[in-house]
Amino acid sequence: MTQVDEPKKLGKNELYKCPFPHVHPKHKQSFFKDFDSHFRIFGDRDDHFEVAQLHEQLAWDARRLASEKGSLGEEELRNISLAAWLDAVKQCTGKPIQVVVSKGKK
Repeated sequence: MTQVDEPKKLGKNELYKCPFPHVHPKHKQSFFKDFDSHFRIFGDRDDHFEVAQLHEQLAWDARRLASEKGSLGEEELRNISLAAWLDAVKQCTGKPIQVVVSKGKK
């Protein structure tokens, strides 16, 4: 398991590990590749909802600042969103999100 402090593209077998407890912590619901999907699925939980709200605020502020410097492409927008997710998780939990390597099905 490694910790991520800055945006990076996940490898083929890498997944983010949700920092919040799930019913089955070693079950696939605790691991994800897409922040938007994961936090939308579990958005009815206060801990996940708090992170999603903070992400929206951080991403909006970052996009606004970046757009003042020039136009933004899709890749820049994805990086801004990912950086906002990482920062939101860190602010809400006090620690960076972890990346795990998936064993995959054999």
